[in-house]
Amino acid sequence: METSSSDLNSPKSKQEGKSILIMRFTAGAMIGLLVAAIYWGTSIYFAYPISLNTGIIGCLFIAIACGLMTLKWGYKTLENILENLR
Repeated sequence: METSSSDLNSPKSKQEGKSILIMRFTAGAMIGLLVAAIYWGTSIYFAYPISLNTGIIGCLFIAIACGLMTLKWGYKTLENILENLR
């Protein structure tokens, strides 16, 4: 069964598209927060403590950046980011 162009432009289709984009951004942001939290936590171990303000701002920046990368290029970007953490 093929979808016609009128089906793709329906409000329901646009609603589903927006929810998928929001879910992709959220997944990327959560991975970004995880990466930033690991970095922040291990910085104390290596005797390079990061202040609370710098840590929070850095975590938010990395989360938003990862969310935007996932939104634009997909989940494969997250996979590459996580592979490079090893």
